[in-house]
Amino acid sequence: MLPRLLSAASVLFFASAFAEAPKLIISEDFENVPVGETPKGFVKKGALGVVDDVSHSGKKSLRIEPATKGPRTLTKTGPELAVLGGQFWGRFYFKVKLPSPLPLVPEGKKSAGIHTTFVSGRATSPLFNDPIEVRLMGCSTNMTGTYAWMYNVQTAKRGEFGVGAKTRSKYSDEWTLAEWSVDHATQSYHFFINGQEVSDIAVNKGPGKFEGAELPAVYESLTFGWLNYQAAAGGGFTVWIDDLALSKTRIGPTPAK
Repeated sequence: MLPRLLSAASVLFFASAFAEAPKLIISEDFENVPVGETPKGFVKKGALGVVDDVSHSGKKSLRIEPATKGPRTLTKTGPELAVLGGQFWGRFYFKVKLPSPLPLVPEGKKSAGIHTTFVSGRATSPLFNDPIEVRLMGCSTNMTGTYAWMYNVQTAKRGEFGVGAKTRSKYSDEWTLAEWSVDHATQSYHFFINGQEVSDIAVNKGPGKFEGAELPAVYESLTFGWLNYQAAAGGGFTVWIDDLALSKTRIGPTPAK
């Protein structure tokens, strides 16, 4: 008898089951962090801490407390960043308390927006050799409460540049998987939500073509959390993050528990 052919879904299942797990260079699921504290090896800024009443996997997650604006972040430095270099994948899960706040309209204005950064890295520009902040996961929220994903670079003296998604999204109180990849050698950046690429903000400049990308060969620090540069009404956003990981290869999802 001829062997029965496997379906495409079965092939993918068995391939993933036996594939070698990626080596995690930075990994934090917050399970070993006391409630109210932040993980060792990260520098805390603003109001955030581990909680045990909300989680994606395990029993704990990082809760980012509401604030009108400003950073609630964890920053990583050290030898792990040299290992990551300029080519790596990162990911975490996040969820937002609903209803999410709208931008706070300044006096004398009729509308406003909020630019928020979830993930950023400080580095030296490969084009101008000056300090830059590469914002690897950001968004812009408008007066409807919807937002557009962004990739942008803030320079010390040259202003900022970047690209925004054409489609808009709604904040969710369900766990959402965010993934990003960077490659200094090809000057490329890609961003994914729940496994689907947000192709509007992809960057593919090519080797040695730094203009409009400026992806560095190494990062001096990486920062994770929530930083909204403009004011949010109603006290601000409450956000949870879990299962943070970075590797040289794509990590993929972690099953919820």
